[in-house]
Amino acid sequence: MSTSAINKQTFPFILFLPFLLVALSVAFEYSGLDLWWVSLFFDSDKQLWPYRNHWLFEDILHSGGQLFDKVFALIWLLSFIGINFKKELVQYRKILLYFLLASAAAPALVGIGKNMTHIYSPWDLQVFNGVLPYIRLFDPVPAGAPIGNAFPAGHASGGYCFLSLYFVFLRYRSPYRIYGLVFSLVIGLAFGIAQQVRGAHFPSHDMVTILICWHTSLALYLLFYPDEWRFLSSRCP
Repeated sequence: MSTSAINKQTFPFILFLPFLLVALSVAFEYSGLDLWWVSLFFDSDKQLWPYRNHWLFEDILHSGGQLFDKVFALIWLLSFIGINFKKELVQYRKILLYFLLASAAAPALVGIGKNMTHIYSPWDLQVFNGVLPYIRLFDPVPAGAPIGNAFPAGHASGGYCFLSLYFVFLRYRSPYRIYGLVFSLVIGLAFGIAQQVRGAHFPSHDMVTILICWHTSLALYLLFYPDEWRFLSSRCP
């Protein structure tokens, strides 16, 4: 393609806007909004999470969400195989490969992050009848504290990984890229809020997950299509 899809209109949105999520995530953690939000779903009288095993949040949005991702992967596989039998569709092989790698890499990075932090699920915290201390991202970690497994939000990444659809449509200058963005945000929010209602995550966990998924998709997009660096290079002295 002769001109870059990343231009002065798309550049600020693509590269900088998601970083506002970092500030918002820190604000939620250190203002108490994280604790306030999830406390709405905690029964303080009975000292339990009444929706933790609710059929909608556990069976449909959690287990069902995992199935949704597997079905989507199967559709991709069938599409990738199918285009190889039609000469006029072979040109889409590269973009399908990009979509696969971007959609898989983001949750993988989120998974690595989950195993490197001391951030715990709300349902594990002493403030919510658990046994572990509430530790924020930049707080000192008490000696002997176990590694947490809640930050960033893993299940939500199964929805936000589809932010790569934005870049798929962007490559072809399609106005439908906004639908790719909305699709991913709706699925990610559904998965993420379901986990917050169950007591598995704070909102700030999901915000960082969005950031990781977005910039993973962007980085791979630029690796797959180095011609898109044209506009970025022109901005540099």
